[in-house]
Amino acid sequence: MRMSEPFFEDLEEEAIRDRAYELSLNGSAGSPEENWERAQSELLAQRGVLHDTADLKLQHLEMTLTRLASDGSVRWRLRLARGEVIEGSAEPGDGERLPPEIAALVTRAIGDDPIAPAPVLRLDAGLFRLRQLLADQRRAMLTHEAGVRIGLDPENLHQHRVAARRTRAFLRATRAYTDEGWRGALNDRLRELGTLTGPVRDLDVLIEHVQEQVETLPEEDRAGAESLLALLEAERDGLRTPLLEALDGERYRSLLELLDAPPQPAETVEAIPLDELAAREFRRLLKAIGRLGKDPADEAVHALRITVKRARYASELAGAGDAARDRFLDEARTLQTLLGEHQDAAVAEERLRELAARPLDPAATFVAGRLAERQAARRDRVTRKLPGAWRRLRKLSRQYK
Repeated sequence: MRMSEPFFEDLEEEAIRDRAYELSLNGSAGSPEENWERAQSELLAQRGVLHDTADLKLQHLEMTLTRLASDGSVRWRLRLARGEVIEGSAEPGDGERLPPEIAALVTRAIGDDPIAPAPVLRLDAGLFRLRQLLADQRRAMLTHEAGVRIGLDPENLHQHRVAARRTRAFLRATRAYTDEGWRGALNDRLRELGTLTGPVRDLDVLIEHVQEQVETLPEEDRAGAESLLALLEAERDGLRTPLLEALDGERYRSLLELLDAPPQPAETVEAIPLDELAAREFRRLLKAIGRLGKDPADEAVHALRITVKRARYASELAGAGDAARDRFLDEARTLQTLLGEHQDAAVAEERLRELAARPLDPAATFVAGRLAERQAARRDRVTRKLPGAWRRLRKLSRQYK
């Protein structure tokens, strides 16, 4: 056994991409997928093969176990949480058995659980991309978590929800290729979180809109508007309490831990065809647009908004597309913005009408009813813009294959 400076580095997508590009310039270059797999194999051979338990216990303990094989000999390297590296050689002909000095430490950490090549090493370009984007969403959630806790800037909760929503969209898009238990655990926690963040976010949006409208009201209605705002803010503050408790809870911590680990592919899956998944979501979007008709119901418009999001996130997962798909996405963003405003107006109108029906201060009740009428007019204005937006999208779709 010997101690040494740590030099193991995680396999990075950039390194694979650079080597795959070099291979593509050779006369014997294969398809992009074949070049990627060859580049990954070369780098894995250089850096060793990560091993872990099926549920990634070592990774959760910030420990890395690597098997290195060269010229018929096998060495194992264990890297601890603070960077210490312990190496040992396997006995000749028994390269799968850990050296005693490493086995003693690993057993204390994981018990008798068997180890095997870790799922991260099964990553093709699609699986690696999924891991990268899930890690990005985890980072975004952590970035805005402190702001959510303080509650001074509503944009923090918005961005936190966007990261959670993107995570669910990526999981949904790849559901046929990932482990059901791993995916289900993530979705359960994300769903629980969404039931707490959603109502707070809805009130944030409504409060912001009411604040903007106060300046346009006659002077005699200002007091009623201020009373209405105070009521909305008190309701939001009450909903923040269970949200903050959830952020301190075990379920939220385990959500972050799951997102920090490599994605778990289904047992027989070796690759995720990201371009195929993106194309499938676009086809669903086009069919949804074709079913709208001239005067769609609010429910159909809301469903279209969800379909647009799924198509956009599937394309984001697939990475850069061709020019036609990029133009399609730009138009989809425009449509999504309109659909979002339509949804915000519908939710605000419903909430304000509900408040107007309560036994409130008469001035606040009057203002709530008046603002509800404005939301209805706002929704109608957006509705008139929607057909032109989805006609443009459908026209562009003819260029997208």
